[in-house]
Amino acid sequence: MRNQHNPTPMSRSIMGRALGAVLLSTVIVLLGIALMSCRSQQPSAALKKALDLYNQNKLEQALPLLWQVARDENDAEAHAWLAETYRRLGKKDSAVIAARSALELDPSSSFAHTVIADACNPMYGEWAGANADTTWMHLQKAVACDSTDGNAWVSIWTESIRRGELPLMRRGLHALVHSGFLTRGALSYGRWMLGHIPQDAILIVNADMDTYPAVALQEVENFRPDVAVVNRSLLNTPWYARFIRDHYGVLLPFPDTQLDSLADLQDERGNLTTISDQIVIGWMHKQAAGTFRQPIAMSVTVDPDFIPGVKEHLRQSGAFSLWQPEHSKAIPDSAALRACLASVSTGDFTGPFVGARDRSPIRRTYTNGLVMNVTATALTYSQMLIKSGSSADALRWLDWAEAFERKTEHGPVFSEQIAELRQSAKQDNK
Repeated sequence: MRNQHNPTPMSRSIMGRALGAVLLSTVIVLLGIALMSCRSQQPSAALKKALDLYNQNKLEQALPLLWQVARDENDAEAHAWLAETYRRLGKKDSAVIAARSALELDPSSSFAHTVIADACNPMYGEWAGANADTTWMHLQKAVACDSTDGNAWVSIWTESIRRGELPLMRRGLHALVHSGFLTRGALSYGRWMLGHIPQDAILIVNADMDTYPAVALQEVENFRPDVAVVNRSLLNTPWYARFIRDHYGVLLPFPDTQLDSLADLQDERGNLTTISDQIVIGWMHKQAAGTFRQPIAMSVTVDPDFIPGVKEHLRQSGAFSLWQPEHSKAIPDSAALRACLASVSTGDFTGPFVGARDRSPIRRTYTNGLVMNVTATALTYSQMLIKSGSSADALRWLDWAEAFERKTEHGPVFSEQIAELRQSAKQDNK
């Protein structure tokens, strides 16, 4: 929606009554437009009802309501929400049609341009209308219409890496932070995750919200730029693997000429080893052989069973686990856990983890669950203290965990576990 500018106040200098009447009429017209604009920014009750379902990721239930709203109200925003819902349900033809209807009503709709861009992106699945150039064109139009639309910048981040447009990648990361799309809570989690990782480590991350905040902090705050943040899904593409090599200076376990020919492998039992997994395994083998010096860390958001046999080599160290050539015997690093917990400023984690303008129902549904990893770390550490006979210290950390949970957006989750550990600590303390 275009911003309405306040009309220039009328001069008190001598002017004719006719000119005064014209100016007064102009002010009234502009004021009416501004009031209409303000009203239009508020979604109708019907649209709110549909978006409540959408934000809960109940897309099938939201779809007919959004279709009805788009038909009845013929509003650009309603058509754009309908388009995005179609896209997320895999109905890309319908998504593009609805998005173009939104653009007919509002040619400056960043939302509609982003829907078309994402629908046409070949990375997001096979479709007859997929075209990387169309994606790039509409992403450019989206941020030209609204430079604060983080949803468009998220897609630009990936596409700019693929195209080698690194200045635009950096601009996008700044926009994600300064627009508030990445919230204080999400950025605080990124700092917590990066803060205690060994120097020059590789950090394998899993999804959007353990990726974007971390790389944004590296760019905007120059925070831990030595850590190579590696998105496990994107590592399946040759262009991203080359980016990790060139941007972070991480040697790949395969020569450049072999990257484009890598393919997923399937054994006789049907177990699949993706390209990404092959690269990670290659790093591990080289480290075990002493030819790869960079520590390998995995965010706790990554399933440790994603590669058979890897879990036994991971040692939990807070918001991440460190891979080591010898078996870890699943014993967490108590000193690392304590350091990670001691660095937490509770107030930084109290706010929302997803920005108000984030249109991803997946992120809205699951992102605030990241904060549970902080509490889980406190419980792991408390359990270790109890086993070592430091029950009084364990009780203090359990009290800390309970207070921390109450202050977060997610709220209490581990109440039962805290109660059980507290009871165990009190018994040992007798």
